[in-house]
Amino acid sequence: MPHLTLEYSANLKQQHDFSPLFQTLHGLLSDTAGILIDNCKSRVRPADSFYVAQGEPQLAFVHLDVRFMEGRTLEVKQILGQQMKAALMKWFRVEDELVEIQITVEIRDIERVGYFKYPEGTLTPI
Repeated sequence: MPHLTLEYSANLKQQHDFSPLFQTLHGLLSDTAGILIDNCKSRVRPADSFYVAQGEPQLAFVHLDVRFMEGRTLEVKQILGQQMKAALMKWFRVEDELVEIQITVEIRDIERVGYFKYPEGTLTPI
């Protein structure tokens, strides 16, 4: 916790090393939401098979799913969401692409009662 899952349509030309992007996103989680960077876990899922709107080949998407332990305020989530969207826009170079990109960020709470982690005692305190 937290868990970040980045999905993007395969018509976006991307490098294979997303480490710099995740370093930025993990830093935002730490600076804005007080989350320990050691607890951050991120993964990438390129969508080779996708369909946007009416299937026009120039349409693309990026979606970041962010899940962390409940307890952060709505204000923190809104600030974090805007910061993460800006980081994604920069990473995917929205203005440079020959495609039309829709970028979305969804932040969801993980209920503490239903989350189990090893090693014990390593969850970020609220």
